[in-house]
Amino acid sequence: MKRRYDAIVVGAGPAGSTCARILAKNKLRALLLEKHAVIGQPLCCAEGISYSGLTSFVVPRKEWISSHIEKVVLVSPNGEKSRINHPEAGFVLNRKIFDRDLALMAESAGADLKTCADVIGLLKEQDGSVKGVRVQEKNKIVDYQARVIIGADGIESQIGKWAGLNTILPSEKIESCAQYLLEDVKLENDCTEFYLGKKIAPGGYVWVFPKGENRANAGVGIAPHISSRKAIDYLNDFVKYRFNHFHIREKMMGGVPVFDKNNCLVKRNVLLVGDAGRIVDSLSGAGIYNAMLSGKICATVVSQYLKSGNLPLSFLKNYHKELMEIRGRELRFYAYCRALYLKLTDKDFNLIVSFLKSYFKDEEVKSINPISIIKAILKFNPKMLLLAKHLVW
Repeated sequence: MKRRYDAIVVGAGPAGSTCARILAKNKLRALLLEKHAVIGQPLCCAEGISYSGLTSFVVPRKEWISSHIEKVVLVSPNGEKSRINHPEAGFVLNRKIFDRDLALMAESAGADLKTCADVIGLLKEQDGSVKGVRVQEKNKIVDYQARVIIGADGIESQIGKWAGLNTILPSEKIESCAQYLLEDVKLENDCTEFYLGKKIAPGGYVWVFPKGENRANAGVGIAPHISSRKAIDYLNDFVKYRFNHFHIREKMMGGVPVFDKNNCLVKRNVLLVGDAGRIVDSLSGAGIYNAMLSGKICATVVSQYLKSGNLPLSFLKNYHKELMEIRGRELRFYAYCRALYLKLTDKDFNLIVSFLKSYFKDEEVKSINPISIIKAILKFNPKMLLLAKHLVW
């Protein structure tokens, strides 16, 4: 049994599998560990991703796609709707198949893949440097050694904590989420729905993502520090309001971290990717694209370090630097917008949806620049500009 590797990746989600695949393609010995028996399960994701977000990394496969999204509807607290016609908006994935295939692609590239492999600790030298991981594999404990350890173990990342990175998430830095996979529902199979408002989802929003064959992901995300109820309570109210008839096939609970520009993603030879590194769009909660991007950049930097043979350990910090150069501005901007979003009232949401209705005019759009739209909304509403001046970006 092989026990020594160049790099070990903990967690076979989109971030970890992307990272392991690129490491393997670069002719490095990579081990990809997944604690669950079945990759992609249990699921805790709305499963939406933009067209460009997916195709930037892989060629989409038919079996990954539950629905092609061509329309987006925003619903205000007073019921007004803004409809955006965007033929290449994106996809609702089948994450159970998608995640599995990404891991198998890493394995096909040459990475070793192990499921039912729960990392229970880091192996450290006397000076505190990390030399590997200790893994619970069914009824035995196995140690694996590597020069670099990559934590892709999600919002509850233990790899980062054990390495000495600050992974604590205070209540104001997390979104609490609940989602149902519904069957026997009536909706447009190419249209996502978003519902805004303090009463329906304080500090967040409600989503309906079609999955084809009269199925949909209906979920809610809230900011728990400003809510007196649980996410599941808001979700139960919503599905009864939105659908005359439905059947709950699956229930999902979880959280989404908020990006923090002060987070460090590298500690000596331990690096964090995806949700483990809080690399998330803090306004929408979107994480799949950011996960794959961070996995790709991490693998590229780690490959350069390992193949060179003479670069200092500090070279690995280039992962954080390069990720922030490529994506940092957007991540910081969305975190800033979330701080503003938390202060909005239902009246503000009504005005925003009304503005967007006139902004898009029900015309077909070829592309959407979220930052430009958000800036247009801020300019449209003087109150929001006033609030924005009192927030630190």
